[in-house]
Amino acid sequence: MKPKTVIFGIITAFVLVILFNNKEEASFWFFGEIRTSKLLILGVFFILGVITGGIVFRRKKSHPKEYSINNTTTPVNPETENPSSYTNLSEEDRKFLDRD
Repeated sequence: MKPKTVIFGIITAFVLVILFNNKEEASFWFFGEIRTSKLLILGVFFILGVITGGIVFRRKKSHPKEYSINNTTTPVNPETENPSSYTNLSEEDRKFLDRD
């Protein structure tokens, strides 16, 4: 079994034990006095928490595994493409840059 499945099962068991041990009636104030069971109140708030957590901590779209370059023009000679880029360089610097 995967660890995620085991953790989900343990959390579900804890939630069920807590919910079913709180069956007595409770007073809940929400735009007036509401008398209902603690089971319903805890269950509703747990579901709201799960939904909120799912929205806040959702995974972002993954990046593509492979990137590609869609450049159709490739410079043949850098000096002819941009002649000003080599004018201020020494001969040693030009040789170093031409090694690439």
